[in-house]
Amino acid sequence: MQIKNEKYDILVQRFGDRVEIDKNLSQYFTLKLNTTADYFFEAKSVEDWREIMNVVYEYNIPYLIIGGGSNIAISQKRILRLVIQNRFVHKNIEQETEEYVDMKISSGYPMSHLVKETIDLGYSGFEYHLGLPGTLGGAIYMNSKWTRPLSYVSDPLLIATIMDQDGTTRKETREYFDFSYDYSVLQNTGEIFIDGVFRLRKHDSIELKKRAEDALWYRKDTQPFGVATGGCFFQNISPEEQKKRSLSTGSAGKFYHKYR
Repeated sequence: MQIKNEKYDILVQRFGDRVEIDKNLSQYFTLKLNTTADYFFEAKSVEDWREIMNVVYEYNIPYLIIGGGSNIAISQKRILRLVIQNRFVHKNIEQETEEYVDMKISSGYPMSHLVKETIDLGYSGFEYHLGLPGTLGGAIYMNSKWTRPLSYVSDPLLIATIMDQDGTTRKETREYFDFSYDYSVLQNTGEIFIDGVFRLRKHDSIELKKRAEDALWYRKDTQPFGVATGGCFFQNISPEEQKKRSLSTGSAGKFYHKYR
């Protein structure tokens, strides 16, 4: 049974049956975790995000944000808070030249769909991330990458809409995120990436498909497919730590296969 607290009644009063109670979340995690949320809400627009964050801030309601449900593990059978799933899926072209398009893309966009759609349109920028689970928002939060060749999801980002925890929004350039290996500043600030404008270069779609397929085949050769996993869950160790400990590799995946 869900927690009993008057402030949670505000959620039901404000959003009606859009707030689900005792929601089983196994379908929302790539690990198929058997856990239940006391309260569950799908944010499908900027307005949804603004309103739900305004309410949780005003009434100090604990919450957890999820996107595609990868790179996350929850051990509790029940999540004693509001779970907000990012379902804000939208994209449009803001500007176009002969060489590129500036495309605004929302944070809830599934990466699998985004990669395929931009490839079909002949837009380069995301093609090496075919097979990446989760949403664009999660990929920006984690600064997801591909290493053959090195390519970050954040590379084409020009400017983004950021939401504070009280629901107010502002614009920030790419530099604000302080991107590095598996890191963005959002991990420290708790701010929410709502959408971003990405500069995607026009390119032959056949070549883009080849790049994407090569990356996907390498994923299939080196990572488990068809089973419930958490994605690229662990960080590789730094070159400094590898040298300090006289290790032959810094790969977390190779450590797993060697010591399991």
